Amino acid sequence: MIISLISSCGDIPTCLDVETSLVKINFIDESGTEKPITLRSLTAIGNEMGFLEYADTTLSNFQLSLNPGSTITTFILEQETVTDTLALSYEVIAKLISPECGLDAAFTKLDTAFTTYNQLEIVNMSIHKEVTVNIEITL
Repeated sequence: MIISLISSCGDIPTCLDVETSLVKINFIDESGTEKPITLRSLTAIGNEMGFLEYADTTLSNFQLSLNPGSTITTFILEQETVTDTLALSYEVIAKLISPECGLDAAFTKLDTAFTTYNQLEIVNMSIHKEVTVNIEITL
């Protein structure tokens, strides 16, 4: 009985999430050096809880999760004296991992739908785990 149990374990699929929904953002100054900001809060429209890990935090780079059920995600970044908006558009492509595991979402064609930042550059439109920076915001 133990032998049949061990051999049947080989049939269990490995369901790994090979894609990512994380957009990587860096704040920089005019010379391209990282520039820290202090966030009071960071929320996404439709996510009233916000990103608690970024509340009252000083950072120069961070990652934001895109909504796979939409083609636009809007973020509100609140600092001490200013509140900025960043709306990102993208395509969502459903990819089959395997019949047992189901679908995974891949994100492509990252763009800015709207922003209150004066200088924003999309340096990489691809959203992959290997990408280190998608967006640079110059302050």
